[in-house]
Amino acid sequence: MKFVLAVPAVFGLLTAAAAPPPVSQCNTGTAKCCKNVGAASSGPISALLKPLNVVLDDPTAIVGLDCTPLTLVGGGKGAECDQQPVCCKDVKSNGAVNIGCTPISL
Repeated sequence: MKFVLAVPAVFGLLTAAAAPPPVSQCNTGTAKCCKNVGAASSGPISALLKPLNVVLDDPTAIVGLDCTPLTLVGGGKGAECDQQPVCCKDVKSNGAVNIGCTPISL
């Protein structure tokens, strides 16, 4: 009987851990709204990084391209993003490339 009760608890923890943090918890960088998000080594992302002369040590680093700051709506009660909301640690090329991104929820 204890095993049956423990299984839902474990799945509940896994679900909570997999959910992206909300915008208010973007304490590792800046909350952005990016048109393209993916691994630095992925074909489309890599092709866009080369002309900008951006070289990353970690090819699996998540990169956000063509990003803008999130727009707050309703007096700061929420955020609006038509593309992929992310929290990024490092900005290169005047904001064109955002490195070390993690998805966030709005």
